[in-house]
Amino acid sequence: MERADLSGYHGYQRRLARGAFTVSVMTGLLAYVAGYGAAAKGLVLGSLFSVLNFVLMAQILPYQLGVGANRTRATGIALGSLGVRLALMAVPLIVAARSDRFNFWAAAAGLFTIPVAIFVDHAFLQRFSRFRIQEH
Repeated sequence: MERADLSGYHGYQRRLARGAFTVSVMTGLLAYVAGYGAAAKGLVLGSLFSVLNFVLMAQILPYQLGVGANRTRATGIALGSLGVRLALMAVPLIVAARSDRFNFWAAAAGLFTIPVAIFVDHAFLQRFSRFRIQEH
């Protein structure tokens, strides 16, 4: 089986994760300066775990595709990955629920950082930017 060139995939992953986390940290900084410290910390905490979830998913995907011919093994990898990633996403919610230093709802909103970034990238940036992903 030949190995696909994933350099564009990894570049997109890095660009999206860095950009989304940067926007989240800047938003958190603005909220902190405005006097919403717990909300700012919750947003950044949730965003950090959203980025970790995305990076973990992106690292496992090529491996899962590599064993795609063995459907049972690929399904096992997918379910194991999903379980680990869901447990990872629960961490900021548990921390925020047990601590007054983090706002629970801001942490929950922060978990949507990467999905929102993907939506914004595909709905707006890819349409109007000169940095489009080239279709083959």
